[in-house]
Amino acid sequence: MERHSLNGSWQCRPADGGQQFPATVPGDVYSDLLAAGTIQDPYEADNELDVQWVAERDWCYRRTVEVDETLLSEARQTLVCHGLDTVATVRVNDTTVGRTDNMHRRYEFPVGDALEPGPNEVEIRFQSPVEYSSQRAADHPYDVPVMRYPQDVPDRNHIRKAACHYGWDWGPCLPTMGIWRDVELVGHSGPRITYTKSRQDHHDDGVDLTVDVGLDVPAETEATLTANVAGTTESVAVGLDGGREEHTLELTVADPDLWWPNGYGDQPLYDLTVTVESDHDTDRTTDRVGFREIELCREEDDAGESFAFAVNGVPVFAKGANWIPMEALHGRVDETEYTDLLDSAASANMNMIRVWGGGHYERDAFYERCDELGLLVWQDFMFACSLYPADEAFRETVAAEARYQVRRLANHPSLALWCGNNENEEGLHNWWADEDHIDSLEADYEAIFLETLDEIVAEEDPSRPYWSASPSSGREYDDPYMTERGDIHYWDVWHSGASFDAYEETEPRFVSEFGYQSFPSPELLASVLPADELNPTAPLMEHHQRSPGGNGRILSRMTDNFRTPFSFETFTYLSQIQQSMAMQTAIEHWRRQRPHTMGALYWQLNDLWPCASWSSIEYGGDWKASQYVARRIFAPLLVSTTVTDDGVEVWLTSDRPEAVTGTLTVEIWTLDGERIHAASHDTTVSALDSTTPLTVDVDAVAPDVDPSNCLVRADFDGPVESYPSVAFREPYKRLDLRVPDIEVRVDGRRVTLETDVPALWVTLDAPLSEPFSDNYFHLVPGESRTITVESDADRSEIADALAALDVTHLRETY
Repeated sequence: MERHSLNGSWQCRPADGGQQFPATVPGDVYSDLLAAGTIQDPYEADNELDVQWVAERDWCYRRTVEVDETLLSEARQTLVCHGLDTVATVRVNDTTVGRTDNMHRRYEFPVGDALEPGPNEVEIRFQSPVEYSSQRAADHPYDVPVMRYPQDVPDRNHIRKAACHYGWDWGPCLPTMGIWRDVELVGHSGPRITYTKSRQDHHDDGVDLTVDVGLDVPAETEATLTANVAGTTESVAVGLDGGREEHTLELTVADPDLWWPNGYGDQPLYDLTVTVESDHDTDRTTDRVGFREIELCREEDDAGESFAFAVNGVPVFAKGANWIPMEALHGRVDETEYTDLLDSAASANMNMIRVWGGGHYERDAFYERCDELGLLVWQDFMFACSLYPADEAFRETVAAEARYQVRRLANHPSLALWCGNNENEEGLHNWWADEDHIDSLEADYEAIFLETLDEIVAEEDPSRPYWSASPSSGREYDDPYMTERGDIHYWDVWHSGASFDAYEETEPRFVSEFGYQSFPSPELLASVLPADELNPTAPLMEHHQRSPGGNGRILSRMTDNFRTPFSFETFTYLSQIQQSMAMQTAIEHWRRQRPHTMGALYWQLNDLWPCASWSSIEYGGDWKASQYVARRIFAPLLVSTTVTDDGVEVWLTSDRPEAVTGTLTVEIWTLDGERIHAASHDTTVSALDSTTPLTVDVDAVAPDVDPSNCLVRADFDGPVESYPSVAFREPYKRLDLRVPDIEVRVDGRRVTLETDVPALWVTLDAPLSEPFSDNYFHLVPGESRTITVESDADRSEIADALAALDVTHLRETY
């Protein structure tokens, strides 16, 4: 078997003529034009507006491929395109060998008749996605509605392309084109493996593993198919008729180590090697699998119906975030970013990532890292915030896309759920229910999401659940937003301006989206904006804010919580604290409600360009305040407090499958540094439970202390990771804060801090590429807090970075 990668250097030019320039594959035309000096960086200032012409033109990618007699002597030659974005005509030596209309599919084109010995010209011509989708919409017999965003273009629902390429409320409008995944030329005379997928049946004696193997067979032949995993091998002789075939192997693996989500156990992975051997060729592929059972538990109860994931029989509270593409431009993707971002998620005690339906199915490296880290994946199919046409051609390409992606990803133990779409069901029943052609739109919806996708998942991956939409109450209900069943997206706080306390008035079963915005660091913004635009209402700053009115909303809420900042640095700092407050209020409340509520996936983990957004990790990988807070509020044992009319309730919420016993200590401090109350209690929290062991009546314990001059601190000392919780009875702007004298000692990778009076939102900043072990925390007198640098850098680099360490706190903002 001959395989030749065609990645690397290509040439690109406008399809209607013009100068040719170097191109890189995988990549995209914007990245290639930028490298050639033809356009300015679209991430900077408002350059995005000046490059909209790129997506309105057609582009040609060309390269010469040297083909030898060995390749031509094989029975079949195939050009395998793992990702073309999006509408393309593929030609070899001026012969059209295929066409594409879907960036989410792998395409394979027979090219044997077009190839010649020696140099061969491969050309891929990309049609403007803007022109294509507009023409498709114009030709459709009725309007198909789509949610619009600033600077986006219409009709993105008529093309199978990442919806966010057309603009979103956190990203630019850059409808890319190009060869965005690998491309290779394959020659073979024997059967070639095109996919493997496995499903598991667990029982007392081990795991029955069923392995389906897809083959591309040039001609009728006999072959031996073999699968090996965990020391178990099974072989079968098969007669192959030629063409595309699927064959099945069945193995029983005795007592394998089980794979668990992050925080529940280890993630052992086993190599599953499949080989097909014939007289002509041997082909082999290896995937890593993990042995686990997963179930979406939907059971009727007194409140409605549960919605919870169970892994290996253990109910898992899903803690995590939504994932968007890492970059707006394919050419800027560095696969090491997957490791950095997903490591950050796992480090913050997350156990689930939702791949949101407005982007694209991620590269293999993403799912492989989730497997290694124990991050369950809620996988949307790529449909978002629109309705979609279900004509024959569109439905056919959707089916091919879904079948390919399900087969590609089915071996990953991290994959937990297939979800049909993001917010389309909500749009159908609520946003667009009065459309003239609602009956046709409903039929289209059912054809794609209740028939095509459901049937393909059932056929290709029957061991995993399919959920038709997010949010949804289940296909049995016309109302997609029933808090007593299914999943919800809770946006009243951000979009409707409700107070943070509104989170505590909800009792959902599972929250798969909610969020609050903040600004990234001034340093990141200064890399794309001039100094005179570093102001929340400056025109270019507002260009990097895509949620209408978002900057004003952040400013307005800030006046509710804080004293007005008078520097941009202070503003960005407070915006991140404010975001953290919102997320902490929501997540702690929903965790306290377990098992009624069993999931909180906030919007969003990452950004794809420098901007103000809902992310907890800013573009480039630096942690915002809310990422540090996520680590604490997603800890295996959550200590939380809530202020009530009766005092301050202290809660313990445990994700551990065994009872946890420790010492709960509650203190009351005045803000001038006097501890006026301290009490410790031996406390046990049951397995997978949430309980409130005590309520502190502050007025009774400290009757003479003004609420603006005290805090309540609860801490749990036990065998499970947890963090202190601090409660205030007044907004931060009303607190009578003193200026703390914070002593900072640096010893290698360790930074130790002590204070004379309570210091709030203490923040360490240093030129490091990795996060601190903790940050943005409250510090009380008598406490010695040691923070470590989580970096692989050598000692001298760490020393240089910590020499520039800056420590700030809330009192410094006014």
